[in-house]
Amino acid sequence: MTKTGYPFIQLEGSPFERGRIYGKECSNLIRKGISNYSFMFESFSGMSWVEAKERAKSYIPFITEYSPQLIEEMKGIAEGANLHFDDIVTLNSRSEIVLDNTLDGCTAFGVSSSISKDGVAYVCQNWDWIRRQGDTLVILQIKQEEPLPQLLLIAEAGIISGKGLNSAGIGVCFNALSTGKGKPGVPIHILLREIMSSPTLGDAVEAVARAERASSGNFLVGTAEGEIINIESAPSDFGVLYAEKGYLAHTNHFLSPNIICKEKDHGKVILPDTFHRLGRINVLLNENVDSVDQKLCQRFLSDHKNAPDAICRHEDPRDPEGKQLASLYSIIMNLMERTLWISDSNPCTSEFCSYSFKK
Repeated sequence: MTKTGYPFIQLEGSPFERGRIYGKECSNLIRKGISNYSFMFESFSGMSWVEAKERAKSYIPFITEYSPQLIEEMKGIAEGANLHFDDIVTLNSRSEIVLDNTLDGCTAFGVSSSISKDGVAYVCQNWDWIRRQGDTLVILQIKQEEPLPQLLLIAEAGIISGKGLNSAGIGVCFNALSTGKGKPGVPIHILLREIMSSPTLGDAVEAVARAERASSGNFLVGTAEGEIINIESAPSDFGVLYAEKGYLAHTNHFLSPNIICKEKDHGKVILPDTFHRLGRINVLLNENVDSVDQKLCQRFLSDHKNAPDAICRHEDPRDPEGKQLASLYSIIMNLMERTLWISDSNPCTSEFCSYSFKK
């Protein structure tokens, strides 16, 4: 990975063929991701890769019912990478296996075109995770069967979703949440892919509503027309929050009253800095209403107030080795232009490269 950007891979054809191309192009990176998560499963959950594969098998019937084409895509990845199908399912279920005990501590926000300086709707996020996993990142352009939109996203190699946007102008960020327990169901990265494939906000909400949800997460969704919502998802319920002031932010704790009254919020125990980060990004947004443009979004993502528990996170030497989080990349989505701007490390020190749909 260099300052020229991440590997850019175009996927098209049937779901199986898309997956086969993905697996073949990213075989070495997928193996690196499996090695990284084998270490993390042992460190965070006391679970071997073999044990994790057994757990992941319980999700397969739910994925098959919810989105059979994604089962075919994962089978294609396995064939292309010369790996077992169970390995790819486990990689795509990594959140369900590891996030009961730790969270990737992300800060996300969206700004409506009605209050931005340049009339553009922006959806933005820092992805805070274990540094070594940053070497597995790729950009995917996925041409799906009509009427589904094309997708442009950044993903961990072998995982079929990530943060990004679609050709209909829908952009999606993701925050990990946890109730401390899950259940057999549809993994969060499968939900993320279905939301990203939605042509409208209503379709995005419906993608969450119809799922038998295995775990928890928040999807910050924006449209090119300037609408911004949070869709908070838990195994027992989901909630939708609207950007009534023209902007919306989210970190790693629940905000929906209907979920808070039902579930224990384990995320705020694992990452209590979630409150500082949410408060800080809301202050920055409130102070800069009508002034937000791409440059200011980058400044927000680079903010170090309350460090080491800042929006732009650097490894905290007080944390155990192997469990130190850092902002591996920042993403700024210009939903009107259907363009991603992504850094290759902490946004405070890295250049941002642009990615758009290729013909």
